[in-house]
Amino acid sequence: MSSNIHPSLKKMAVAISSLTPLEGNPRVGNIEAIMASYSEFGQVKPIVARKNEDGTATVLAGNHQLAAAEALGWNDIAVVFLDADDKRANAFAIADNRTMELGYTDPELLMDMLLDISEYYPELMESLEWDEFELANYESDIAQANAEDEVRSVRKEVAEAAKRKLESESGDAIHELVAEGEDGERRIFAPSEMDQSEIAVRGSSGVVPGAAPQAVVQYTIVFDTPDQQGKWYEFIRWLRSNPSIDGTTTSERLMNFIGEHCEV
Repeated sequence: MSSNIHPSLKKMAVAISSLTPLEGNPRVGNIEAIMASYSEFGQVKPIVARKNEDGTATVLAGNHQLAAAEALGWNDIAVVFLDADDKRANAFAIADNRTMELGYTDPELLMDMLLDISEYYPELMESLEWDEFELANYESDIAQANAEDEVRSVRKEVAEAAKRKLESESGDAIHELVAEGEDGERRIFAPSEMDQSEIAVRGSSGVVPGAAPQAVVQYTIVFDTPDQQGKWYEFIRWLRSNPSIDGTTTSERLMNFIGEHCEV
């Protein structure tokens, strides 16, 4: 079968029988998809090879194009030859594969093109695995991604607004978040979209007026029974009200109590 090479590449045509694939090529391509493209458009870009001493040439870029041309029964294929030693040849092959991997396809622009051509090239689209079902799934993925982007955008706006409020109202915004828990302990209940590090640094002055701003680390104790939890709350209330335990904050009193009763 005669080759379907674009006229501008005819002068680069060489016999396929003189070409050998790159040994150990890590890239795995879809030969059937390339065959579909070659059948529709022919070869419009050359492959890259390096000449060997025995008169053959090793393909560095376009190994799957070569396989597709062979499968179609072509006799020739357009080739650009690169003068390089073994290491440089392998480096080029890796670079060619990697540059393709590092590329990015804008999903919405791709979808616009696919919808524009799908009805005119149905067989090609099917060979490229872009049937109606795949297009529907892809369109759904784009819609979901856009919805998630909108959610992230709203969350970012809320966080920025909360940050501006913290900056403009100083400690007042912190005080608005302070509430007393079941154990009588004053805590800051801040929504997730607010700057947690900012709240931690300024939180102590909100919980205890007059206290110096400091980072606060909070641990959650998981009890085995409600009775254990009740006894813990009783202990905390006793700790806060006992005049013999020094400390301004509950955590300071707890540390002093531990220091008096434990060797730490």
